Parts: sequence; structure tokens; C-alpha cells
Amino acid sequence: MLATIIGLAVFLYLKPQLQSEPDTEFQISVRDPDTVRTIRIIRHGEQATLQRNDNQWYFTSPFYARADAETVGKILNVLSANSRQRFVMTSKEEFNLDQPKIELYLDEDYFAFGGLAPTTDQQYLAINQQVYLVSPRYAIWIPVKPVDAVSTGLLSANEVPVQFDSQDWILQREAGGNGRWSIVNGDPNQLSSESLERWTRLWQTSRTSEWVLNPQIRDVAQPIAEITLQDGQKIQFQAWQDENGIIIFRDNEEVGYYFSEESGWPLLNPH
Repeated sequence: MLATIIGLAVFLYLKPQLQSEPDTEFQISVRDPDTVRTIRIIRHGEQATLQRNDNQWYFTSPFYARADAETVGKILNVLSANSRQRFVMTSKEEFNLDQPKIELYLDEDYFAFGGLAPTTDQQYLAINQQVYLVSPRYAIWIPVKPVDAVSTGLLSANEVPVQFDSQDWILQREAGGNGRWSIVNGDPNQLSSESLERWTRLWQTSRTSEWVLNPQIRDVAQPIAEITLQDGQKIQFQAWQDENGIIIFRDNEEVGYYFSEESGWPLLNPH
């Protein structure tokens, strides 16, 4: 019996000390996600930095590219996390925070994701000198690699094209309520207005699940089009085709968007 009492005393001494009753719920942050301007992620020794510019998030390192809005939104969800257990940071090793699985900076706020609690399968999350137990989904929502959070589309939702320039033609969207597309430089009868509408919509809706980070391919890519947006911005696009598919680059980004030949060829050839 004496050994049992001693063992129980040791367990209670080593157990992380709760700051409140178990039925108390803590909000780990009162920060509004809309006020965050920068995000920095450190995972598996790899760092990525994102910056908000107006309503669009951009990677600024390790490459420059538009970030996927939905993925960024999931990252920022950590600010709305609640926890029923809060501990005082007594020892980082106690919560497996001496070598955090993920480190996240939202402006000046620092979040460190530690190990899983053995009895609840919740994860230790440190912010400042407080440690909380939260659902592991907040860590799952942080991309494993930076490229996993790059925008999947050639054009963002707020990038509305009004003109396509290629070597063979210039395609313009007519002013006014109908928004029809027409060929203004080239054979105006080679494609119907319906075909032009389908093709321009394809540029706005095509999505990829694979990106290419290869400067050598970009260096040999050929110009295919210049797209003028509604706000006057012009974006140059280049493409490279091999036996596996088609890679399309934007001139203001450092990643290539990979498409299979079946899905990529219609983007290059509206016929």
C-alpha cells in the first residue's frame, strides 16, 4: 500500500498542472483573422512566409506565388480554437515542445504545436507561456510543404480577364451588359461566340493539383498569351510541353502549373 501511495504522489507531482476546472472553456486567442498581415510556417526544417496584399495572400519565400485562399483560411482557424484544458509552461519537454512539430507565426503571435496527449488524442499547443489541449486538426490544416498551399488556378477569382492577346489573334470582351467575346484582330468567323465564351471560362476555372519548381523549364517556355484584366493589369503566360503534359507559367510567379495533355491542350488551342 505504501508503494501505491508513493506512486500516486509521484504521478500527481509530474502531471501538468491545470489552471482551471475541466468544464471551463478557454479561447486561445482573441485575434481577428482579418487583421493578420503575415504568416510564417516552420515545419520539418523548411520555412515559408506569406504576406497579405489587399485581399490576396502571396508566398514571398521560398518562392513568389499566389496562395490558395481556402488553405490560408484553414491555417488562420487556429485563432478561433477553444480548449477545456490550459497548463502553465513549466517545461517544454513535458509537452513535447522542446522540438515543436510545427511552429507558426501570425504577425507577432507565436504558436508551437507539440505532442499528443496520451489519454485524449488532443494536441499540446503553446502560445506565449500558456499551453492548451486542442484538436489535432489545426496542425493537419497547416500544409506539409509550401507548394501544397499555392493557388490551384491560373487566375484568381478577383482576376477578371477582358482581353486575350496571342500570336494569332486578339480577343476582347465587349463592353456593356452582355459581356460577349469577339475576335478583333484575326478571322472573326473562325470561332463562334459560344466557343470563345467556353474557352475564356476554361482559363478562369481550370485547376491543377501539381506544381513545378524548375527554373530550367521556365527558361525554355514559350510565350502563349497576354491577358489583360478588368483592373488594367497585364499578365504574360508561357508554356512548355513534353511527353507527360503541359506546364503553364505566369510571368509574375515562380511556380509552373502542370496539366495533363488532355486538360492542358484546350487551354492552348481554343479550336
